[in-house]
Amino acid sequence: ENHPEYYSLINGKRMHDQLCLTNPEVLNIILDKLKEEMVKQPNAKVWSVSQTDNFSYCSCDKCREINEREESPSGALISFVNKVAIAFPDKTISTLAYQYSRKAPKNTKPEKNVQIMLCTIEEDRNKTIEDIGIDALKSNPNTQTFAQDIEDWGKITDNIFLWDYEVNFAYSVSPFPNLHVLKPNIEFFIKNHAYQHFQQANSDNGHEFAELKTYLISKLLWNIDIDKDSIINEFLEGYYGKASKFIRQYIDTLQYYGEKSKVFLDIYAPPTDYANSFLSQDKVDIYSNLFQLAEEAVKNQPEYLLRVKTAKLPLSYAIMEIGKADMFGERGWYYKDGNGKYMLKENMNNMIEEFYLTSKDAKVLNLNESNLSPKEYYESTKRFINISVENNTAFRKNVIAYPKPSPLYSLGEMSTITNGVNGDSEYKIHWLGWNGIDFSLVLDIEKEVKDKTIKLSSLYFPKSWILHPQKVECYVSKDGKDYMKIGEVIVGSVQKDEEIIREYIFPTKDIDFRYLKFEIESTKELPYWHPSEGAKSWVFLDEIIVE
Repeated sequence: ENHPEYYSLINGKRMHDQLCLTNPEVLNIILDKLKEEMVKQPNAKVWSVSQTDNFSYCSCDKCREINEREESPSGALISFVNKVAIAFPDKTISTLAYQYSRKAPKNTKPEKNVQIMLCTIEEDRNKTIEDIGIDALKSNPNTQTFAQDIEDWGKITDNIFLWDYEVNFAYSVSPFPNLHVLKPNIEFFIKNHAYQHFQQANSDNGHEFAELKTYLISKLLWNIDIDKDSIINEFLEGYYGKASKFIRQYIDTLQYYGEKSKVFLDIYAPPTDYANSFLSQDKVDIYSNLFQLAEEAVKNQPEYLLRVKTAKLPLSYAIMEIGKADMFGERGWYYKDGNGKYMLKENMNNMIEEFYLTSKDAKVLNLNESNLSPKEYYESTKRFINISVENNTAFRKNVIAYPKPSPLYSLGEMSTITNGVNGDSEYKIHWLGWNGIDFSLVLDIEKEVKDKTIKLSSLYFPKSWILHPQKVECYVSKDGKDYMKIGEVIVGSVQKDEEIIREYIFPTKDIDFRYLKFEIESTKELPYWHPSEGAKSWVFLDEIIVE
């Protein structure tokens, strides 16, 4: 607050997201702090001086001048880090080449004791990085690809620490068929002077083939010339016993359909993205049958059986999540009985129960990088499948929003909020979102009702900039013109630690009404404690219920 000039200038405003790297006082502060820390840790050889995880690099005149000359935002970064490295010639100063700074500077070379930690976060995990580069250049010879970036960095330094991503951060317990790219990618990195690696793969219990991938990647890093398939077989036979051949068939079949589909395998994509490719129903049936055979093969060996059930968790997770996307469809959680009543499918209900039980037995702690626990997932799923259809007079009724929600989530379709399905912890489906604004919702029940309870829910997921509303007001009306306020809930704007899903409940005892209205006051901006303080916050709402 006392020195805004130390921070990035973004659209004419100083933001605390990043530092201004051409301010000499910033350099002096960094040098002093490093000296202080180095005294405390005299044996530490590598020190990181890196950007934070956003795109808010400084655009002041001096920073912009350097970046334009170097034809990359890495220009100001490397110029700054070089000065730090010169001050500590006996230490290695590591810095990220990540997202906006991934492209190498045109003129400035890193000092010899500067380590470039080059990151592959944007890439398709269904293709090798070299093939991605070749294909992109065929389409547009001027495309800047990661393959080109690593080659450019390799021309100006041999001190590259490669950070590669072999994991689905948002859906770690979900099928992610990327085994075919592991070896060729590492070979490509080595060819371009990247001899130090952080291969970030699944490592926690329950995450998709965490043990196998850790074993295989370690072997490849120790000796890139090994035969990948023999290592996979070696591990599977030792870890799954008599079930190994069926697990291998599952891996190969999943891998085959994944490659054949040519879909973009994204490190943040939900399994619903692949519901029509390698996770289509006919293929899921094949996978499920292979796991049945695997379980049967070790049914009398509890240790192996638990490992097989743990390996099945990602497939079960995908089936359940795809089912949530169309709750009343063929792959959904419900069917209609002979009387036209929606009934929960027994096999789906058994699946969530077994998923939770296996997660507890296998000591699975989380399902994604946001530390969603199996217990939280179980509870939110149970809430989600507890549909609000019977006795819900808001079911499939028309809702109008002023202004409309973003089309980025649930396509902005207002029917989402009265479809009888309660949104869960997965914000990409069954939620509607508004970004940085106040708004109102009006629902017409189409007939007068009395003595009803009105409910509305909001989501809290600050990692994706989603906060609860600051305030929710509820009104009712007989004619849609004159409204009476029946209650309000004030959450506040700080919201540092909130429940994932908050429900707002408004009773209407002895009140007749046909229309109801919500006035939603948003926090509009992310609060002081958030890494992206000041950026626009989202409000996500789902399921208006009147019962």
